[in-house]
Amino acid sequence: MLVKLGIPWIGGIIPRGFPSNTSTLVSGPGGSGKPLIGYIFASGWLKNGGNVVFLLTSTTLEYLRNTMGLLGADLDDYGSRVFFVELDPGIEGIEIVSDEHIRANFVKPEIWDEALALASVYLSNVPKTIAPLGTMVVGAALNLLFFSPTYGRAIHRKIMDTLASNKTKTYFFTVNTDVFRDMVEELEGAADNLMFSRMEKPMRLFLRVERVKWAPFERKEVEVPLSREILDEIREEAERGKKNLIPAIKRL
Repeated sequence: MLVKLGIPWIGGIIPRGFPSNTSTLVSGPGGSGKPLIGYIFASGWLKNGGNVVFLLTSTTLEYLRNTMGLLGADLDDYGSRVFFVELDPGIEGIEIVSDEHIRANFVKPEIWDEALALASVYLSNVPKTIAPLGTMVVGAALNLLFFSPTYGRAIHRKIMDTLASNKTKTYFFTVNTDVFRDMVEELEGAADNLMFSRMEKPMRLFLRVERVKWAPFERKEVEVPLSREILDEIREEAERGKKNLIPAIKRL
């Protein structure tokens, strides 16, 4: 099914709609605003009748809520249609924060599966009449997980398999091309839909679509209409997250 997300600049490059039950990877250098692209697609998904699972790696839940609000999607308005999985490499498995929020050490592949299964159980209570699009899973900076000497290769294979084979949900992941370039290229090859982002001074975000499954698209670079303030905030938030996360993940 092709979904019109109701976002003009996305409609300009994917005119007939975005394909559900496919996997998307946005690849680009650090500081190029990739998480924001995922959040924009998630906002359109929610507004058009979908559920969203947010995999939070280098950003906090508070930051996510604030940013989604700035993008026109107050997460409080969507109630039981949103589920949060917050990365915590300092715990063994999963900790329940609330019905719709867990902390999980999803550097470990089995915890990745368990966390998404819990999200599915929670969202299964949402009637299809309310959320006919099903579930989108949005995850940013997932290549940070590869820093684990024990689990890095295994979680890479898990993400590869998710992108290539799992069509029960719609997946929208972003990765940084500055590190683990060979592993990132394998993810690029596995995804149904591939997009590239870059940042141009002074703080202008651009996106180019390389391929889209089942849908026509424009292979042209477009500027993502975001304010410099929002772009600055996501870069600062990501840098703070990386400083805290990478040392912890390297100990796993």
